[in-house]
Amino acid sequence: MGFEDVIRTGVATAASVTASLQVVVQHASWIGVRGQGEPLFTAFIGRRALVEQKASSLRNASGETVVSRAKLTLLDPVVRQGTDGRREPIDPRDLFILPDGTTGPILAVNGLLDPATGLPYLIEVYLG
Repeated sequence: MGFEDVIRTGVATAASVTASLQVVVQHASWIGVRGQGEPLFTAFIGRRALVEQKASSLRNASGETVVSRAKLTLLDPVVRQGTDGRREPIDPRDLFILPDGTTGPILAVNGLLDPATGLPYLIEVYLG
């Protein structure tokens, strides 16, 4: 068993053990821009996630210090949308809505890449 298999098994175990702690968040993927320059999204779908609502400082992609209000940990795979110019599998232009209606811009997306799939083993999404 290789290290990758250990990580995959660990993430699957974490998903199983934390199932009762996970909530359903709504996710719409950015898939382009309409003629008027308005963003275009897929329909919202429910995704199970661990949600930690806590203010914390982090550096965004531009190197600025920003305050995150919530961290979502997605333990189930998220498939690629395949849209040109999109960061996969979660693009910073995507939308998330928490069960209480809270939303915010995506400040950062983190995840250790699985070499077999090219996608993260799990995904952390920080909302502002």
